[in-house]
Amino acid sequence: MMKNSPIYETARQKQARFSNQDGWHVAQNYGDVEVETAVLAQSAALCDQSHNGKIRIEGKTAGAMLDADELAIGAGKAVDYGRLYRLRPDLFFVSTAVGNVRETAATLAQQASDNPDLITVTDVTHGSAELWLIGPNSAKLLNRLCGLDFHDSQFPNGAAKQSSVAKTTQLIIRRDITARAGLMTVPAYILIGGRSLAAYLWQTILQAGQDLGVQPVGTAAVASTAS
Repeated sequence: MMKNSPIYETARQKQARFSNQDGWHVAQNYGDVEVETAVLAQSAALCDQSHNGKIRIEGKTAGAMLDADELAIGAGKAVDYGRLYRLRPDLFFVSTAVGNVRETAATLAQQASDNPDLITVTDVTHGSAELWLIGPNSAKLLNRLCGLDFHDSQFPNGAAKQSSVAKTTQLIIRRDITARAGLMTVPAYILIGGRSLAAYLWQTILQAGQDLGVQPVGTAAVASTAS
């Protein structure tokens, strides 16, 4: 059975074209991919990436198990299975491709079971939404909905912080996109939160950023920009 993201019905009503990515309906585009790519590069674009794998690891010795004791709170690093972020001394988050999430979660769970201390590994992919806000106006838009300071000096590329966005609890990760063979960097913020409030947050972001040119885009525009 195909899986739907919490934005599926909203995207379908907007005539999105969907593709199958490892059993998920994924919005590829809402029309002209070139137009969506331009929006992403010039103003602000909102993209549903809820199909991506998401795993939480919690425990007082989780850092040692993950070989991440040196990782500062709020920082992330690339690992073999994706990207690893430290949210608290005892709490980590893994972002991985949808095709890798089961294997990655099983491998981490096995490592946790071999550990003498209690470490929990939870695949939260299905219960969470993942919305990407991308473009030069994305930080300005987030400033309208969140109390964090999104200036580069306070929220650099690679940072991860938990906060409230439009009165919803979100993990915010900055993961800029390098485009045009390394000649341009596009700011990108990933919002990960509860599935039940995702459609509300999606609409709230689009309404709050109308004057900033925010528009929904599909995954094709993001892939095209990053290639």
